[in-house]
Amino acid sequence: MGLTAVRALPVLPAFRPVFPRGGLDRGAVVRLDTPGALGLALVAGATGAEGATGWAAVVGMPEFGVVAAAEMGADLERLLLVEAPGRQWPEAVAALADATDLVLLRPADRPTPTMTRRLNAVVRRHDCVLAVTGEWARAWEGASLRLAITESEWTGLAPGHGHLTARRARVTAAHRAAPDHHTWLWLPGPDGTVTEAEPPAVAPAELPSVRRIA
Repeated sequence: MGLTAVRALPVLPAFRPVFPRGGLDRGAVVRLDTPGALGLALVAGATGAEGATGWAAVVGMPEFGVVAAAEMGADLERLLLVEAPGRQWPEAVAALADATDLVLLRPADRPTPTMTRRLNAVVRRHDCVLAVTGEWARAWEGASLRLAITESEWTGLAPGHGHLTARRARVTAAHRAAPDHHTWLWLPGPDGTVTEAEPPAVAPAELPSVRRIA
């Protein structure tokens, strides 16, 4: 087995085009500039993608969509939830990095440079992936990858009526040492799964504002 296969943490198949090595680099910190579906998808990939045997933990996110993650393919038997660690969130992350492959974190307060350096070293030492989201994600130093939904449109909502059924999203991965990568995905599709999508026929800037919710 090559080094790339050993080092990469699995992602959902539809996400692979945005990662140069087809998965998340173990020991890395990922900044999620768009919260919500991206975190769900990373958890689903780490625990339930083809061949995935990893564990994931979610820290500081009591509203985490467990049902939505399962629909995307997450194995809930390998998911740990620490809903409200309060100011002890750094200690929770350090402990979970030793026991899981992916930690999805929303810090309860602004991380200090000393704190981020210490936790970055912890995840490197344990070959874990730390994905940081929420209000303080942009304050996290040392992230090697930024993920964001840069364009999107919802389907299923007609003028004045209907229900949102699916979202077509352009996912952008900004790598520190490689060109940016982009892909269009159903995130989620009508059945809750994540699959590849064709770009919209109409430029997002021309779509009604209700269809540009990120």
